[in-house]
Amino acid sequence: MAFTPAEEASIRKELDQIGVRKTLDRYFHCVDAGDWDLLATCFTDDALFEFNLSATEKKVLQGGKVITDYFHDRNRLFKTKTHYVGHAEIIVTGDTAKVDLYALSNIVIDDRISIRGLRYADELVRGADGNWRFRKRIHRALWSHYATFVEPEVPKS
Repeated sequence: MAFTPAEEASIRKELDQIGVRKTLDRYFHCVDAGDWDLLATCFTDDALFEFNLSATEKKVLQGGKVITDYFHDRNRLFKTKTHYVGHAEIIVTGDTAKVDLYALSNIVIDDRISIRGLRYADELVRGADGNWRFRKRIHRALWSHYATFVEPEVPKS
């Protein structure tokens, strides 16, 4: 089956968006699972990550290794965490992509759960190996609240 040039372009666009989405999902999986080696594959060597710690405090990290090491160290503060990735607007232009992504984070700190709505502004680039990586990631907390942590319970049969 032969495709028209317009159909080929449409397929390429969809495949590029899927590739970008795979990187977005891999990032959250790595952060939650603590897979720091795999997390390192999500960033370019010169990546920039702006992480908003609060409404008035932010941390700017430069370099894929620096970013990965920061997450490794910071996540030692948490008992566990789970992110839910929401909707994303992905715009691919050649070998670059811009993403506007929403997510929820649930982070257990001692006996409290920090629940936050997040928004990410991302720029990704396609590497020579065909994989997409973050060149720039801006993390913004939109809202938050706390809940009490309760150990999970499985009903007895």
